[in-house]
Amino acid sequence: MDKQQNFQNSQSMFETEDGAGLKIMSGIYWDRGRRFVNQDSLTLQQALTERGRVMLAAVSDGIGGLSEGENASGFITERLAEHFYRELTALAGEKRGRKAIKRSLLRCFYEMNGQLRHYGAGKEIRLGATISLLFLWGRRYVIFHLGDSRIYLCSRRGTRLLTRDHGTGGGVTRCMGSFPFQYPDIYFGRVHGRSGFLLCTDGFYRTLDKEALRALAPGDIAGEEQIGRRLRTLGMEAEKKGEQDNMSAVYCIAYREVL
Repeated sequence: MDKQQNFQNSQSMFETEDGAGLKIMSGIYWDRGRRFVNQDSLTLQQALTERGRVMLAAVSDGIGGLSEGENASGFITERLAEHFYRELTALAGEKRGRKAIKRSLLRCFYEMNGQLRHYGAGKEIRLGATISLLFLWGRRYVIFHLGDSRIYLCSRRGTRLLTRDHGTGGGVTRCMGSFPFQYPDIYFGRVHGRSGFLLCTDGFYRTLDKEALRALAPGDIAGEEQIGRRLRTLGMEAEKKGEQDNMSAVYCIAYREVL
């Protein structure tokens, strides 16, 4: 199990059946902060199918206090990237419904958890990681979530948290790892207008406030370089406020455009 940060960062447009195009702009931020080891991992993948472009983004944070958090999070994001190309792109390209997408991802989550349990048992260790995943196809999206990483929706109405934290002051209460399978929170939604999705680990969001999140208003961002700069700025501001932890974030803007 090797840690892997993998992403495809590109701006894309496709023609949909109703004559409208969908553009996706994206950027990432990945920094170990002041920790010796970076236990965060992320993945950002896009592919073109017969019915348009699809995207998968995910962040994962190794659980502190357990062993090999960087291996747990890296394994999760690597497997999700593989599953994206092996199954999800085909399902979206065949215009399969949300039930098929949900079943596919649930099976992947169950298999990943089993593999982590087997790995941990073989080394006589306990390991685990959070997972917050966004899969976008057409104007629809689904979120799979375990742990205290987060996904926010940014729109002209402001910023809204789409996930709930599985954690207390004593630590994370739900995650993926060398434990019995825990059913993830699953949310479906549709893209309305120009929508931004921020996926981030706790090191990135812990010092964020509403004022800081305004920097990610999708209507104020014109390109991917701008996304990267704003994520870096937020990361540096978090460090100035005393944040010590690893920091990871993926930000994606999806919007329709009449061609």
